[in-house]
Formats: sequence, C-alpha cells, structure tokens
Amino acid sequence: MAAYAFWSARKPGVGLVPSRQDIDPLEMPRSLLPWINLIEVHRDGGALRYRHRLVGTGIVDMRNRDGTGRWFEDLYDEARLLRVHLVLDQVVRDCQPRILQDDLGNTGRSHRTLKSLVLPLAADGVTVDMLMAVSHYE
Repeated sequence: MAAYAFWSARKPGVGLVPSRQDIDPLEMPRSLLPWINLIEVHRDGGALRYRHRLVGTGIVDMRNRDGTGRWFEDLYDEARLLRVHLVLDQVVRDCQPRILQDDLGNTGRSHRTLKSLVLPLAADGVTVDMLMAVSHYE
C-alpha cells in the first residue's frame, strides 16, 4: 500500500516512528491526500482521547460531514466510539500500524464499509502524539 510505504520511508531509525513534521503532503502521492485523516492523541490521566486535526475532502464527502477540530466523543455513538478506541489505543500503545474497519451505516452513499490504515506519529519517535489514518471505502 502506498500510504504504508510513504510512512515507513520516513521512519527516523529502527524502532522509531516518524513525526508529523516528517510527513510532507507535497511528497505524498496525490491520490492519498483526499483520504488522509490526521488525529490528535490527548492523554487525559490514564485515558486516551482523540480529536480530528484534519479530515480529507474525500472523507468529508463520503461521511457527509467535516469532523475537523471535533472530539471523537462528540461525533460518534458509544458503540462506534468503543470500536474505534480499541484500534486507536493499540496503535498508540505499541507504535504499530493497524487496520480499522467499520460499518458506516446509512450515509446516503453506496459505500458501506470503511477501512483505514492507522499509522502512528511521534514527535520524539516513541510517544505517539498523532495518528495518520488513510481511508478506503467499499
């Protein structure tokens, strides 16, 4: 997958993950840009919280809304929030990419399934402070 290859090529060293500053949209394959979702990772005591930093135009079109700047708990119902947290929390904890798959429900589009490759980003190479998800709709 092009997104994984792009992310992997920006790793600063063995066992480290790239930072947000290592991800230059001008160097990214143009076909990925509408499908990028940058997600801020916030640590609130022992809990992790997520906020959409940037939602690509393709995702906005597919979801019929722009979540940019919004907290996940303000956008998603409890069941979806739990499913999403299971995957995102794992990526944050172990610094390893994961696939998030979810049923979109009725969005008025023919696409009903979302698959996102969730890639960790860390300013220090170790402590994940942002996620880059690249979505695909089926």
